[in-house]
Amino acid sequence: MNRPISRARLAVSTAVTAGLCLAGTAALATPSQAATGTCDTAYSIADLTPAQPVTGLTVTQGTAPTGFNGSVIGVMKDGIEPGVDLVMAELHSTTIDQAGIWAGMSGSPVYAANGDLIGAVSYTLSWGETQIAGITPWQDMQTWAGQAAPARLNVSAAAARQIAARTEVTRAQASQGFHELGTPALVSGLSQRSLDRIARHRPFLTKNATAAGRAAVSPVAADIKAGGNLVATYSTGDIVQGGLGTVTSVCNNRVVGFGHPMDFTGRTTLGLAGADTLFIQPDSLGGSYKVANIGDVLGTIDQDRATGISGMLGTTPPDLSITSNVSYSPDGGTVRTRTGTSDVQQPDQAAGTAFYELLANHDTVLDAYQPGSESQSWTVTGHSADGAFTLKGRNVYTDRYDIAYGSSWDLPDLLWLLTGINGVTVDSANVTSNVNDSTDTLRIKGMQQHRDGTWKKVDKDHPALVKAGHRLTLRLVFQKGHGHAFGYDIPAKAAGMKAYLSTYGAESYPFERSHPHTLAGVKKLVKNMTHNDQAKVYLYGYAHKARLRLTSTTPSEGTVIRGHGSFQVKIS
Repeated sequence: MNRPISRARLAVSTAVTAGLCLAGTAALATPSQAATGTCDTAYSIADLTPAQPVTGLTVTQGTAPTGFNGSVIGVMKDGIEPGVDLVMAELHSTTIDQAGIWAGMSGSPVYAANGDLIGAVSYTLSWGETQIAGITPWQDMQTWAGQAAPARLNVSAAAARQIAARTEVTRAQASQGFHELGTPALVSGLSQRSLDRIARHRPFLTKNATAAGRAAVSPVAADIKAGGNLVATYSTGDIVQGGLGTVTSVCNNRVVGFGHPMDFTGRTTLGLAGADTLFIQPDSLGGSYKVANIGDVLGTIDQDRATGISGMLGTTPPDLSITSNVSYSPDGGTVRTRTGTSDVQQPDQAAGTAFYELLANHDTVLDAYQPGSESQSWTVTGHSADGAFTLKGRNVYTDRYDIAYGSSWDLPDLLWLLTGINGVTVDSANVTSNVNDSTDTLRIKGMQQHRDGTWKKVDKDHPALVKAGHRLTLRLVFQKGHGHAFGYDIPAKAAGMKAYLSTYGAESYPFERSHPHTLAGVKKLVKNMTHNDQAKVYLYGYAHKARLRLTSTTPSEGTVIRGHGSFQVKIS
């Protein structure tokens, strides 16, 4: 699902309907007095000439576009992909001169002197901060081509000479080629510290995400206009996630922007939102980028194509609701409780959003990285071709550093499994967490056998004794106290076998250790998972060519079990 993500790219995945410029809808280049938007006419790329003046629109602060100007350097034939040329231009404004072309400028419209739309700023030179832009032609953005635009575009020797002759960029620098302008990956609800800490731990978490906020006054549909901010969201609520770029053109409420793909997923379902730009952050090493707060969802992005993304204002995509209720009972303090909710517009992002939601809600209630224990229960609902389903589960956790981090992985791992199964749709996930300050665990120290009416110690000098065809009843001994009884029915064929018991506390991350590819397999995994307050006990027996392997799970103890042990058994 995740394509490599630079600081400025947001990975997105997919599945829905519609076209970048649907047949049957009003053509984007056909003006109409009743149309919402500019319905721009495409300027023919064949008519462009070197040094031809151009103007454009983009947002550097707030929501209102401001102008920039420049001139054409030349056209790279098939520069983006076969049949799609790349227009090279040198652009200028106060901000561009200071920061160069920035991530988040993708989609900024560029116009000819007669007002026709040449295309969208979408690429820039691979070399450092630069005023040289690669423009995706509007004539190609109105429809979509059949293959992905490359993230990096090579520059011919002739094109490098053109760039060097017209600008301060050297031929060597120009020869490094153009790269796709970044789409800043924004996540609100978590600090940058938290995002940097967690990103590498699961494939469903956004790499190199930038912490953002929610706009105090959300942009409205009227702000979604040529040169305005454009965000493709895959979650809103507590956790707002989105890729930030610029609107190229609007016609009859259909919005087109970016000038390059988000993740080249074709048909998709993402939220369409605006943003409030705070500032443009210069960065001479990694490239400058836009910092912004994300607004409310105003429509649906339904296409993610080689030459841009597109969607309709108005109807918003269906939401998958993820709810987290955290209650914290501190030692000697007042109980604190909060319920948080995030709504997922892109179904494949359920796992990542669930993790962010759980972590953010814990951090809000606990207000610290702190040790503790937690009992957690969850319910997941969904449907498939066979009908609706509900999965319920629970677990307990203890972490001596950060209980929020230690308790927030299992449900996201489960959602990751479910969303990877063809034909399965998750509808909601609800989690209840009760946290306290205890870090006590039950550490396995020994074993006892119930025999002759009493509990007898089992160790290397005192094996457990049992007759074949009878029941072996045992219990674990912990550093403090003992556990509940469990046992095995020993088959008659085991008579005379040498045997031993091996016991372990539950393995962490149960939904990461097995990867069933069917809903039935996931249901079985949920049903049979060993909780952290249980232990697995294996009985192995052998005699000549005969082998015996029995497995038992101890009853729940209410406290996390750690450690392991091995004990002898004599079967008569």
